[in-house]
Amino acid sequence: MIQPNTSSRTARLSVLALLLVPAAALGCSGGGAEPLEPVVPDALPTFVEKGQAVGFTDSQGVRNDAANCLFSKSNLAQRFPDLIEAGVASGLRFNQCVPERMTSGAAAVDVDGDGLEDVVFTRLTGTPILYLNESTPGAPLFRNATQGSGFDKVEGATNGVGFADIDNDGDKDVALTGVASPQMYLLINDGTGKFTEEAVARGVAMDDGEPHAGQGVTFGDYDLDGWLDMHTNEWQSSIVAKLGVPSHSRLFRNLGAQGKPGVFEDVTETAKTRVDSVVDTTWTFSSIFTDFDGDRYPDLAVIADFNTTKLFWNNRDGTFENTTYESGLGGEENGMGLAVDFHGREQKPTLFISSIKSLSDCKDDSGLIGTGNRLYQYGEDRVFDDVTDRAGVRDGGWGWGASFIDATNTGSRDLVQAAGIDEPWSNPAGCHARDPVIYWRNDGTDTYDEVATRVGIVETKPTKATVVFDADNDGRMDLLVTRDAETPAFFHNVTPIVGRYVDVRVVGTRSNRDALGAIVSVTALPDGPTKKYFTGTTGTYLAQDTANLRIGLGGGVEPVHRIEVYFPLSDETVVLTNIERNTTVEVVEPDGSTPSADGGAGS
Repeated sequence: MIQPNTSSRTARLSVLALLLVPAAALGCSGGGAEPLEPVVPDALPTFVEKGQAVGFTDSQGVRNDAANCLFSKSNLAQRFPDLIEAGVASGLRFNQCVPERMTSGAAAVDVDGDGLEDVVFTRLTGTPILYLNESTPGAPLFRNATQGSGFDKVEGATNGVGFADIDNDGDKDVALTGVASPQMYLLINDGTGKFTEEAVARGVAMDDGEPHAGQGVTFGDYDLDGWLDMHTNEWQSSIVAKLGVPSHSRLFRNLGAQGKPGVFEDVTETAKTRVDSVVDTTWTFSSIFTDFDGDRYPDLAVIADFNTTKLFWNNRDGTFENTTYESGLGGEENGMGLAVDFHGREQKPTLFISSIKSLSDCKDDSGLIGTGNRLYQYGEDRVFDDVTDRAGVRDGGWGWGASFIDATNTGSRDLVQAAGIDEPWSNPAGCHARDPVIYWRNDGTDTYDEVATRVGIVETKPTKATVVFDADNDGRMDLLVTRDAETPAFFHNVTPIVGRYVDVRVVGTRSNRDALGAIVSVTALPDGPTKKYFTGTTGTYLAQDTANLRIGLGGGVEPVHRIEVYFPLSDETVVLTNIERNTTVEVVEPDGSTPSADGGAGS
């Protein structure tokens, strides 16, 4: 046990372990506790696709024709005999078939606490899948363990997936949205990776007799009461949308502070976060709770199609204010996926939104005019600057999921984006069906160049979700990409020489157990720059990246000069110094039992 320096209350720090990584793989001169030698990380990462080889052999669905789409009249009549059809463009194949062409979610989550991140997949056909991680360093391997896990009890097509410790009991629970299904699903973990579906009992099922067209789901403590709240999204087909019927894009408040841990109430209306269209539809894809303006309280960004993205600023009284366009956001025509990071010399929060970049040789008949992705950097006074073209990340085809990734542990995060959709009804057919996965390399100044084929990421089937995690604990971040109606692609990171790193695991005591909302600041060298990181998930589409924070440090050998972890709820900052590289540290929030030395410190 190492006692850290702290600017506030006494905190606990555990150096959990040196990852058992082959020395040559990380450019070391020896194994175990031998001194590290300086290395020069490779300029580009190297990935090898091994989806089938590592065990991801189950398809996430099928591509139905128009007559058999999940939202076709015949299927809806069978599943929802009491449904009264909306009658709004109900005969169009567009409205019937599009929702299932925007599916296939995934999340990397350690369900059983063994230190290896397992994978949950949603599916259009059959139950969701739980793959348990049985990897060793350098040899990723997964086993289908759905049977008997509780996931096998989920009936109906599923789409978005997210995880969080909703009851502060130390394990990860899993939320799943449905497609043409009667409800949302919430699976409660018993701590061993066995789950019980309890959405109805916990107030989030939304079983209202209407078919769901669920998209992403996200968690965050928006009211700073120490319990994680939840936001859901829905791209609501006009075939089932009816005036006056609320969509399933909702904000749920956790009632843990009232003695009901992990039980939720719908506060969409009272919190002023309703996103339903004044006409008949709701088009939200992804959302995230992030404190953009630095007032400690998480704001809510809801990324949506057809110019309906919303940025809800937190009023710190349980309500939000929508000033999307006044804040400089919403310029993208078709917002879909998202990713959040800190950028620039001043390390300001930055929001990447994937969208559609129209192809010059692909004039479909949808009327879409796509000017591509957006990268928004927070400025001041609740206003963002559009830095898309300066960064070079506008053109990602028909964009979907997106994640930041430091694949070579240099400290500069690259950006990866899924893309493509198979629309046989468009004219010409298959317009964006071959859009490739995009990999933008960060040159160290937050300017990017596209290098996907050079790093071994070659994928031209429609892809949807991106998930970044170190699957085999070898010190390199891997990439999982879902393909709707296909098996997923798994790009194993086999870069010969990568830099050092430190993994920071943050645990809340007064805050939520996952410490979502905490900010980690790292100064690797005494005279070096300070970089900031959000804890927990930082976005994507239908999916969730690793909850473990991997911080690349480059090829040096010096101990990390300083790590600060700021907890917004308690307004405390824990300061750690002289942390060895290639280690994992756990930072636990001060519990308030020790008097403060000099008061709380902001970020």
